[in-house]
Amino acid sequence: MANTTNSTKVLEFFRKGGSKTNMATKVGKYKKGGPTKSQKVRAKSDKTAARGAKAVDEGRERKATRLLKKAARQETRSIKLEEREKQKMKKGGTNKAFKVHMMYDPKTGKGYKAKVMADHLRLKKLGYGHTKPKKRNSGN
Repeated sequence: MANTTNSTKVLEFFRKGGSKTNMATKVGKYKKGGPTKSQKVRAKSDKTAARGAKAVDEGRERKATRLLKKAARQETRSIKLEEREKQKMKKGGTNKAFKVHMMYDPKTGKGYKAKVMADHLRLKKLGYGHTKPKKRNSGN
């Protein structure tokens, strides 16, 4: 199992009787909250493609064609879902990993609240940081 893909690991995990609740910890590469929808659909697509390949080996061409077409549709759906998830993260949408935090202007020390990822990226581009700069004494 050295060179298997992540979705193959998921399939093997479910075949052995694993549950969705502990899948994220057992499989490995998923984020803290568990598999995303696109990852679930991709795993389902791989499983369907494997069933189609088995049908080809058995000489059942009509079933194989049906299953492989279905796997292709599922793969396309998972790609679209993945793109949508990336767009949401880019816009600062429903990304559970993002926490509201302060960012500070390095020159003035004024703080601004980054409420979504888009705010964070905009402030980062302007040179703002996470640590509040120390006040400088003017030499009195």
